[in-house]
Amino acid sequence: MQSAGYISEERTPPTPSSLPLYPSFFPTSNINMATDPYLHLLEVLSTFNTTDKYQPFEVIKTTYKSVNEGPDINADILIPRAILSKEEPAKCAVMIRIHGGFLVTGSSSYPVWFANWTLEYAMSTGAIIVAPDYRLLPEVSGKEILEDMHDFWHWVHSPQFVEVINAASGGYILPDLNRVLVVGESAGGYLAIQLALSYPSEICAVIAAYPVLDLESRFYTEAYSKPILGVPNIPNEIIEEHISASSAVVTAADPPDRLELAFSVFQNGRLLEFLGSEDYLFPMNRVKTLASTGTLKLPPSFIFHGKQDSAVPFEGSQRFFNLVREQAPDAIIKFHGRDGDHGFDFAATLETDWLKEGLEVISKAWLGNSAL
Repeated sequence: MQSAGYISEERTPPTPSSLPLYPSFFPTSNINMATDPYLHLLEVLSTFNTTDKYQPFEVIKTTYKSVNEGPDINADILIPRAILSKEEPAKCAVMIRIHGGFLVTGSSSYPVWFANWTLEYAMSTGAIIVAPDYRLLPEVSGKEILEDMHDFWHWVHSPQFVEVINAASGGYILPDLNRVLVVGESAGGYLAIQLALSYPSEICAVIAAYPVLDLESRFYTEAYSKPILGVPNIPNEIIEEHISASSAVVTAADPPDRLELAFSVFQNGRLLEFLGSEDYLFPMNRVKTLASTGTLKLPPSFIFHGKQDSAVPFEGSQRFFNLVREQAPDAIIKFHGRDGDHGFDFAATLETDWLKEGLEVISKAWLGNSAL
């Protein structure tokens, strides 16, 4: 078994397939550069054919939390139809998948941001996917978002969760809570790492794709020219208008809903204004604090990040990896950096070399074997 952290880096020329969401790889002859890069990004997002994306799964939407004077907070449960069709008793591994969206937008079932390889991985391992929504900034703070994650975690380990699976499968399937993998991308990667630091003994492994980890860095705290996926800075007025218009809590939003707002929060360096300043909101600080008390534990982890990521800087994942190596030298943590922007794994499959290598580490920790 690999007993210490290690890093893998590759440099390959960026291509349209490896950077599918980056607008510069699409025709721009009819675009006015003043405002149209954002509209063009929306056009690109709308071109992805996601009609049959979830067809291999039975999808159950259920409520895991009710909030006073707010909407219920839901989770999607995806059970592979191949398992259901057997009508045989099965105890299935569990994959928790947490969506991204800058903590401002996104939802558990937004198909464009649900990486194909994640679905393939669940099908190949016979795992149940559980994908939660959570309350979004700026109507709530990071404190409430983490509360949702903790309440979700307790719900997954409750009889109610088992009952939902049991009813959906005709009594054939039980979730195996001794085999839990947590996967998150972008802001979801932030939440995945937070869960891993909170419940290391209950999580077998973690995958964090281009996660938001170094939240006190200049990128998140200062306003400067900061194009994200080719979109120039969205003015502060978008934030002010949004706050003035409504304070209603939002738990799910499929882009383009709130995407401009999300860009503006990040580009104008206002993330911490809405997230909060409590120490537990910052994974880097949590690692240091836990290490100082001798209680730092992190499940086997695979972090990957594009080196040209314009939405979440690559350097944050690099710093987190280095910090874990320093504070917990025996931790099993694999970090892979390669050329690409945000969402560069969109075209990856289980046969993509760098991903296959990382998933071998994860499968061994999660399922007891490295074969996919």
